[in-house]
Amino acid sequence: MKPTTHAAILIPTVMQQVLLALIPGVIIYAWLISPLIIINIAFCCGIAVCAEAVCLRCQQRSASDALRDSSILVAAVLLAIAVPPSILFWQLGLGVVAMVVLGKHLYGGLGQNIFNPAMVGYVFLLLSFPQSMTLWLDATQHDFSMFDLLQVKCAMSLPAQWDSITQATPLESIRAASLYATEQSGELTQAVLDEIATQRTWPLINIGFFLGGLWLLYKRVISWHIPITVITTLFILHWVLSITATSAQITPTLAVLSGATMLGAFFVATDPVTAATSNTGRVIYAAGIGFLTFIIREWGGYPEGFAFAVLLMNMCAPLIDLILSRHATS
Repeated sequence: MKPTTHAAILIPTVMQQVLLALIPGVIIYAWLISPLIIINIAFCCGIAVCAEAVCLRCQQRSASDALRDSSILVAAVLLAIAVPPSILFWQLGLGVVAMVVLGKHLYGGLGQNIFNPAMVGYVFLLLSFPQSMTLWLDATQHDFSMFDLLQVKCAMSLPAQWDSITQATPLESIRAASLYATEQSGELTQAVLDEIATQRTWPLINIGFFLGGLWLLYKRVISWHIPITVITTLFILHWVLSITATSAQITPTLAVLSGATMLGAFFVATDPVTAATSNTGRVIYAAGIGFLTFIIREWGGYPEGFAFAVLLMNMCAPLIDLILSRHATS
């Protein structure tokens, strides 16, 4: 079993602090994108608890004691935040089951999983339902009631007309503009970037999660090594690209305030079970996440690469710990 940062008796308290820290970002998300996020969180938590209980019973373990640590609730909330609020309930339910079974209990449960469970569920949904995972509701463009939205989410497929009430995230807008510029043998113009920069939705959401992350640092639930290194690495790489590229590029500030940067840096990458354990290891681990996220965003097949970067570095974390421990004892 891989050692964790906190003793078992402190796990419920730590998880409760993480849930509290997510509140500012969730409130801004619900206000600017859709209140469906609140329903998705409740749905994910309910399915996650049931799936966790079934897995524990199959292992002949007590479900009540394990469920009290709230770790599965944190993973469920992170998954609910990461996916578009319009995703269908049955698809989201499959993602939660994949998160619990493949991301956690396949390896023996809390403390033994090598991959971040929430990111396992996210990548499962992204690869299985790419259309649903790219439709983000534009609150300024639709007048559907909450009842209408819930009816659609209970259906087996998304209606075609939903394409007209969705918006692209800044990272998706940049990816589309870059592809168009490439096809036309042109450049990604500054006018396009200026228009993207006026989109305040995602920067504000990221600021909400940043404030929650500061709370975790203040309460010493997490250390600064991972989140600060991830953010700094992304900022530096985008700054270098902006001064060396021949065409206009996204600003470093917008790059770290877009997508899942703050949520991922403070709440996902800092998972003590799947991250490196030493401070030096955490810096190396976090720098790898920032580097891979940058590579995938700029040249990969997806506009947001944080989940893939975390899972790839999860695989490297044991090797990082092993190399550093051998170096320390040599």
